Amino acid sequence: MNHVGNDIVDLKAPEAMGKAADIRFVQRVLNPDEQQSVLNSGHPDSFLWAFWAAKESAYKAVSKIYSDVSSAPRRYPVILDSVKINNIATGIVNTPHGAVPVKIFFNEEYVHCIGIIGDALSLKDIVYDTERINPEKIPGADSISEKESLFTRNLAKKNIASCLQIKEQDIQIIRHKNLNRINPPMIYVKGKKQNIDISLSHDGGFAAYAFWSNS
Repeated sequence: MNHVGNDIVDLKAPEAMGKAADIRFVQRVLNPDEQQSVLNSGHPDSFLWAFWAAKESAYKAVSKIYSDVSSAPRRYPVILDSVKINNIATGIVNTPHGAVPVKIFFNEEYVHCIGIIGDALSLKDIVYDTERINPEKIPGADSISEKESLFTRNLAKKNIASCLQIKEQDIQIIRHKNLNRINPPMIYVKGKKQNIDISLSHDGGFAAYAFWSNS
């Protein structure tokens, strides 16, 4: 199975805006080459969070195989292709366990990244989407975080159901817990685990998912 990761950053969230001016933070999460790319760009916040999202996506993918891998951002150097086409950039993230190809989508309101363990050509086989979170669509959830997580799972379930041509209510997205961690999400259909790898992400006002299936 090809393992995927994805990450989204809401550029309009208060904690994201202007963060490129936080030199201590930038030096903590980016290597010198990445820092220079941020400084040279016309949109430093967008590039800062693009690098962050790429690192997070690669970590999420790799940690599905190596659960004890470090999550330290500077251990995931990002090398982007020199040309950005139609607000999309591609590149690789060098992780402690090999390179992860990534694709980054730039938007005025967010940056979204998808990544996959395997050949860069496999990026085209990832199904992904983003959507603005609508709290009215998630009744019954208590905390804001719970509402965001539930919205993200429901968004993914809707699109998985469409791809598999099955009923949405037959799908479950479950994260099993053990003593040390909450494991990555898994897809079940009528109680049977599926050979689908999925990554969920939400930040601020946006939800995102990415999944890959060999079926």
